[in-house]
Amino acid sequence: MRTYEALYIVSPEVDDDGIQTIVTDVESLVTKHGGTIVRSENWGRRKMAYIVKKHTEGNYVLLRFTANPDFIARMEGYFKLSEAIIRYLVVYFDEHTLQLEAEQQRRREEEIRAGALSRHRSDEDDDEDDPIPIAVGRRSRRDLDEEEDEEDYNE
Repeated sequence: MRTYEALYIVSPEVDDDGIQTIVTDVESLVTKHGGTIVRSENWGRRKMAYIVKKHTEGNYVLLRFTANPDFIARMEGYFKLSEAIIRYLVVYFDEHTLQLEAEQQRRREEEIRAGALSRHRSDEDDDEDDPIPIAVGRRSRRDLDEEEDEEDYNE
């Protein structure tokens, strides 16, 4: 079993119920042929970068799933025959890519935990008497020019 991601665009003329029907049909096609759904996301209606089959907008759906490699041809055949799907792309994720993605997810979760922990600590240690820095960073060219003018004036 390999991991794949399919992004397909449903015609904007299809109503919300029709989109849900298409999504469930695609998901059942995957599961019926021995695959499993990892993630399914309906991104909603978005403007496309260029005109596709006389449409400037489309309803984007992202589906991540695991399946056998021979199933992909069947899925692409379904996409080609469906009049409601105006564009699609199926991508294979190799093990290296999946490991990188898992590592990125782990780092994001650690950053979120560290941010929440630091906010929690700062709430406990928050003293109103602490000085607040007014300006931090580099001085502008105008500030330097004003200092030079003051030095010239004082001489």
